[in-house]
Amino acid sequence: MPNTNPKRFWNDRYIKVSDHYEKNIKNISGVFVAFNTNLDAIKYINQDFLNTLNIKDFKPENNIHQIDSLDNLKTGLITSMKLGKAMEWEIEDMDTYSYLIHDIDYDMHRIGGQAGIVANCLTRLGMKDVIVFNPKISEAEADMYDPKVKSIKFSKNSVTIQKAKDTYSKDNTPKINIIFEYKKGIQIKTKTETFQVPRMNRFIVSYRPKGREPFFEEDLAKNMEKHLKKTKRAFLSGYHSLDTEQQFFKAKVQLGILRKANPNMKMHLEFTSEEDMDKVSKIVKYIIPGVDSVGCNERETCLILGAIGKKDLAEKIKHSGYSAPELFDGIKYIKEKTHIKRIHIHNINYMLCLVEKSYTSPEKTRDAMLFCVLSAFAKSVLGFIHHAVDIDLSNNVRVNIEGMKQLSRMDSIMHAKVSEGTYDCGKDYLVMIPTKLACHAKATVGLGDVVSSAAFVGDLI
Repeated sequence: MPNTNPKRFWNDRYIKVSDHYEKNIKNISGVFVAFNTNLDAIKYINQDFLNTLNIKDFKPENNIHQIDSLDNLKTGLITSMKLGKAMEWEIEDMDTYSYLIHDIDYDMHRIGGQAGIVANCLTRLGMKDVIVFNPKISEAEADMYDPKVKSIKFSKNSVTIQKAKDTYSKDNTPKINIIFEYKKGIQIKTKTETFQVPRMNRFIVSYRPKGREPFFEEDLAKNMEKHLKKTKRAFLSGYHSLDTEQQFFKAKVQLGILRKANPNMKMHLEFTSEEDMDKVSKIVKYIIPGVDSVGCNERETCLILGAIGKKDLAEKIKHSGYSAPELFDGIKYIKEKTHIKRIHIHNINYMLCLVEKSYTSPEKTRDAMLFCVLSAFAKSVLGFIHHAVDIDLSNNVRVNIEGMKQLSRMDSIMHAKVSEGTYDCGKDYLVMIPTKLACHAKATVGLGDVVSSAAFVGDLI
């Protein structure tokens, strides 16, 4: 390989990976996805909308992390835009929720929730036998599924596999989350400050009705073995909707049932930006030990570190500007304390994956990570993925310069002579790649889910 020109290596590798997956992705099959699906109502922030909210005369509050009023909403949106950070706050005040649902003209509605987004994405990429499970789903949500997505349905003492489009109940009302997407450079003026949005991102208003917790019906759980025997991977999410110790313990027990139903099936938890540290601690205690793999972004990595008593390391990572070597220290600690086999961190400039050597080869892990970048690039540009050929869209886009700088730093620390992105760490491999950025991205919501799921299943070929 041209070790004097790492940029050429990565650009060439991306093209080879694009060709490989475009030809072979149809050979990936047997992916189970659960639990959370909803509708996303998406609003692209502009000055007219900010004027409607009367932001210029508003003073943001402090220490607010949920929405009990329209003022709380404004505080959350302004905080997210000021930091350029994806944030998700739960809404509890139904009057404010009703106003948001009925009085705002949204730019589009589409499938949301990690399970919904991932099931559609993997199916449209060309993977076969993608099966989704939702505790509850309405007709409006089910109608958003690709016709090829299948679902497990329990009714009248029988368990069947049906089209996901047909597994709704007319008694279920839609769960609608509200996504405020904003672009870099928007000028924001409030009563107390003026700033420019530093990065494209989103603020999510999360509605969590009862009855949609990430559980299987007991009779369905008992019949899992028959329906998951050919499943190779399980992508799980939605545990942030749980509250009590009893609920988390029940989820832990059901993870054990899944494991028993198919011991060869690798299981992945997709983390989310949960602000309630008590919930984060319960996820770490009850859920992470039951899976093989965890996916999260750099900010969520710090949330996990805080929950396991390493706030000092979390602060060090933040103060470094989320530098790769510091994040590597963080995921080493998380892996050591939780005993998971694989942890994948996605960052806008680069990605890290720390994986046990017995899990798969570092080359397969690296190619799967490159594939996930190609998939996310296509989704960011198009809004959603149509089919496998879309991963060609970034072929003429060069790798991220900041990601290359971070890779060079990691080479130096790991005493590697060449930037191939794979490092021997004793019983583990560290795999690192630079990303590609879409200059004309339409949206950011769901990109982390695409990244994590594509990387998690991508090493199957």
